[in-house]
Amino acid sequence: MYEDKLRTLFSDDGVREKIQRKLPLLFKMAELQVSRGGKVGMEVGVLREQIVIAFLIHKFGRENQRA
Repeated sequence: MYEDKLRTLFSDDGVREKIQRKLPLLFKMAELQVSRGGKVGMEVGVLREQIVIAFLIHKFGRENQRA
């Protein structure tokens, strides 16, 4: 069930194009937010995870979220 949803996520050209266009920008914004003295902090990984999770929740809905 979940595999089918993920497969359709990456086979849909519109969604794939949106990911390719927006994800680098969002990741860059996360890097700017946690950079200090020209260096990116380790917490950038947490922000990147939150970006990806937010996208998946937006795409599949909260009702499909596991606890």
